[in-house]
Amino acid sequence: MTPEANPTPVNSPRRRRLALLVGASLLTVSIVVLLILLAAPKPRRPLARMELADGRILQVEGMTYGTSHRIGQRSWIAERLGPWLPGKIRSHVAPKTPESTLELDQPALVVWVNAIDPETGAHVDCQGIRVEFVDKHGHLFGETTRSWFGGSDFWRVGHVFHCYPREEAQLTLRVTPWKQNMNIPVTTRLLNPRHSKPENWSGDPLPQSKSPGRIEIALTSLNLQTNAESYWQTPSVYFEPEWELRRNGRPAEGWDEPEWFAEDPTGNRGRQLCPHWPTLRFSATVYPAATNTEDANRIATLPQTSLPALTNRTWWNLRFQSATNEIVALGICPPGTQVFSEGSPDTNGPAMGPVRGGAPSGWTGQNRRVNPMKLKQWHGHYTPQATIYVRAGHLGDLDRLAVRLLDEQGRYWTAEPEPQGDRDGIRPFLVKVPTDVTHVTPELVLLRPVQAEFLVETGAGE
Repeated sequence: MTPEANPTPVNSPRRRRLALLVGASLLTVSIVVLLILLAAPKPRRPLARMELADGRILQVEGMTYGTSHRIGQRSWIAERLGPWLPGKIRSHVAPKTPESTLELDQPALVVWVNAIDPETGAHVDCQGIRVEFVDKHGHLFGETTRSWFGGSDFWRVGHVFHCYPREEAQLTLRVTPWKQNMNIPVTTRLLNPRHSKPENWSGDPLPQSKSPGRIEIALTSLNLQTNAESYWQTPSVYFEPEWELRRNGRPAEGWDEPEWFAEDPTGNRGRQLCPHWPTLRFSATVYPAATNTEDANRIATLPQTSLPALTNRTWWNLRFQSATNEIVALGICPPGTQVFSEGSPDTNGPAMGPVRGGAPSGWTGQNRRVNPMKLKQWHGHYTPQATIYVRAGHLGDLDRLAVRLLDEQGRYWTAEPEPQGDRDGIRPFLVKVPTDVTHVTPELVLLRPVQAEFLVETGAGE
């Protein structure tokens, strides 16, 4: 037998180094796996649990106040490395109550809720309820809006309140299921996270009028109104103002109805304020109509479009300047869904469609982590109408962008802004015109409003 040439001794330095390297690698992997297993976030105890007549247990996870809201747990490992982790490890490190965020234009109180099955303890959908606050006078404060967050095994809703009993240190929350024969309200008491004392206001009787600019705004009277109660709408009692717009002593034409809100001495701002306050402040903002050629500032005229021939997307990508703001007229598209990413059309983006059972037009979204440090997002806009898309950043605190349509007969029509808002600066304008209109020339216009405030004696006593 021929002996092996230059055999490596069993205890040679080379073999010892290799053994140390393998051992260190195994130790490192073990530590990483242990850290991953220990990194699973633990859910917090809810503020309150409410047994609903429909069988669910509603949990009040928390309450947050401000414009930037956040609740739930985050897992950096699940967020960054989730797509590349084994399934069992990924499910272990994923939060049981994942994080939800909400950004608002105005400060508000958000009540975060989820629901569980009392028998299994599993999370179930927490929608189908009416949520409201009850103050010491018995006045009901309904939510302004709500945001739903869901996944495969966890659901959460953030109920947004711009108005609530701010002067009360303890808040009474009332919840009523929508289901017929199960719409029995239940209440719970919660600590007010934003308690405020009322200011001492003194107002003037009506009528009052002010001339802040191009027109005169008059507040002539207050009428006591009550919301019609429904399974989803709180029957609040409130004052509704009556307005008059005048120009040179005559009714002003070409102006939209005043957009108004009221304020009470505790800081509530909204329309359906408790009417027991002896003084309330009413603020009105009035915009010229987009078709008002005298008071709406035209920025640009866009290419004429034949509506019957509009079967394909037409991307203009026309850039205009308004003061320091760049405005891009992206184009006009037929009914359907258009996908955008980072403020631009993305024809290669994921397929998206309308929200089942949702609004006729609106937005959907998808995101995908392309690597541990980058999350790619897409926004899809769906609509049953031809739609003009414009990209514009922040125009100013009050200025608004609008699109009006000049038809072949010299008539002006207003393209309707998407009721569900914009995404990444993309502003959709829905083309809704009579069937006899076959050609339109869109015009970009800037709307600048006039404003007035009135401090009013309501005649009520506390």
